[in-house]
Amino acid sequence: MKELHGDADAGVGASAEECLSALAAVERYPTWYPDVVKSVEVLETGSDGVAIRAQVKLFVSVGPVKKDFNVLMDVSVVAPDRVKLSRVPHDDSDDHRFDVAWEVEDQGESRRIALALDASLEVPRFLPLGSIGDDLAAGFVSAVARELEPEG
Repeated sequence: MKELHGDADAGVGASAEECLSALAAVERYPTWYPDVVKSVEVLETGSDGVAIRAQVKLFVSVGPVKKDFNVLMDVSVVAPDRVKLSRVPHDDSDDHRFDVAWEVEDQGESRRIALALDASLEVPRFLPLGSIGDDLAAGFVSAVARELEPEG
């Protein structure tokens, strides 16, 4: 089992509501980050119509190793500033983790979107993970920042 951690943040001009809406709409992640988020199938929504459980297919490439991960995720939105995605264990003995925690911070004229990624995954021992956590987090943040920037 290997531990994977990553953090990244970026400033955006979108409103806090637009940021939270984009982060909560997990079914749209493949639209703005198709290199990593290959598909999202919403399996359950809350009374507000926002996803609370989704099947997610991620593609991760580290050096010569390329791997798809099919992950069942719980989604929780804590308005006005947080969205968390957490891997659902297969059973009580499943100790793998994959948590993605988004935070939107109002900074007056702009917002800061931050992502903390925390995982414990079964990967080959010989595979050096290096900065993959920070790289993944930075890729997600850059992708959503592009999605939130006004056109023109």
